[in-house]
Amino acid sequence: MQTKVVNKYKEPYDVYIGRGSKWGNPYPITPTQDRETVIAKYREYILSKPELLKDLHELKGKTLGCFCKPKPCHGDILVELVNQLDKPEKLLMKPMKQFNPMQYLAIDIANHYGLDKLNYEERIQWVKANMDNLEDYTATAEEPLLYAKAVHALREVQSGKPTNHAVAFDAVCSGLQIMSALMRCKKGCELTGLIDPDNRIDAYTAITAALNARLGSTATYERKDVKAAIMQYLYGGMSTPLEVFGEELIDEFLLAMSEQATGAVELLQILLNSWNSELDNHTWVLPDNHHAYCPVITKAKKRINVEEPSLNFRWTPTMIYEIQEPQEKGLANAANVVHSIDAYILRSVVRRCNYNKELLEKFLEATYTYEKQERANDWVTERYNATRMPCISFVEHILNNGINHYPKSLIRALQSVVSDVLVHEPFSVITIHDSFACHPNHMNVLRKHYNSVLADLSDSTILDDICSQLYQQEGTVQKCTDESISYLIKNANYGLT
Repeated sequence: MQTKVVNKYKEPYDVYIGRGSKWGNPYPITPTQDRETVIAKYREYILSKPELLKDLHELKGKTLGCFCKPKPCHGDILVELVNQLDKPEKLLMKPMKQFNPMQYLAIDIANHYGLDKLNYEERIQWVKANMDNLEDYTATAEEPLLYAKAVHALREVQSGKPTNHAVAFDAVCSGLQIMSALMRCKKGCELTGLIDPDNRIDAYTAITAALNARLGSTATYERKDVKAAIMQYLYGGMSTPLEVFGEELIDEFLLAMSEQATGAVELLQILLNSWNSELDNHTWVLPDNHHAYCPVITKAKKRINVEEPSLNFRWTPTMIYEIQEPQEKGLANAANVVHSIDAYILRSVVRRCNYNKELLEKFLEATYTYEKQERANDWVTERYNATRMPCISFVEHILNNGINHYPKSLIRALQSVVSDVLVHEPFSVITIHDSFACHPNHMNVLRKHYNSVLADLSDSTILDDICSQLYQQEGTVQKCTDESISYLIKNANYGLT
């Protein structure tokens, strides 16, 4: 018998799942939260409750009674999860681990010592075990100056003094991580800390082990060599992979990459094939309306004559200079697209952490009286429709032009993001490429926002949009799965570490 949801007043039911039951949705529909929003919140809620997940079997084959049907209902989420009981790995998700500021200082110390590949608890324990003589390890630290600074901050706090020290967390193999999230590649997300939140996984170590297992007694490679090959290969380069593996074993490396990082390898080929030999630049627009402009630069040679008759001097050097012109072949689109999305992630995280409180509160208040009117067909509407990414940077423009002129789906999506952001006070974030640093008091929030941005990207159509721009025709990128994996990414512990 199939599990289903019915209106308790119109049809008989086996299990009541409304308010007051353990299955009830704690989020009511309000002027600021529509039905779609509270159902989405219920999904996150139940996936963070192991005690409810283990009882899902009680609902299998039952008729669930609620007030909402035939309207969409949180019971639809329960039915979806019950139908996945044969795939328990989806349900064993725990909420993102959180730590107190002192623990973040300890993690920061361990990271700079060189223990960032360990689980958080092991890093914290290492600092506790060596608390009395942490200074003695400075000389052997991987980053001695940063290590000493972090230890000094810890000592200041221990003595009761405030600290402005910023703890830094880095994205795990950021290129592979972003490509995997965009392609909804579970394997790639596991390798880069976005899925399987209980352990710190190192992609380079895992791929090295898989490759060596394939090769058996034929050859054995070290992590550092495989890492160098992977880093170049993911952006289309083959010189380092060929140098490491040679013509004899390069196919084994490529097969290992295809098996371990399926989504990234498929996306790589899509981006490489987007090269247009007739253009002297490749351009695309990101979800927040930032424009990426990548000129095609090549080197040219020209001989010039330098003469001085009075000195009987003549010189004809060959000048090498750069010019912008089309090239028949190119690899740059792969790296440039991923790096542009990397920069978009950075901007999005900073906006959610260090936001304009007055502006966002004004927007949230305006959503209470939202009434859809004639749509404004401007860049905000176009960017959201193309990518389905709700960017906080839209808010000021929306308020200036009238909130009622924008799609309800956009306003509700932004409403959800803004509500989540306003829970905490704004705080500063220091960013360097894929490294995010903030005061230890705020690192739980920063990690949560990073996960949320990656989860939103995974659900988005940003790849379809960018590839349509590059190929100059509308198209859809086939992902590794049509199923959303964003709820898994939101719980990640080691996406940043």
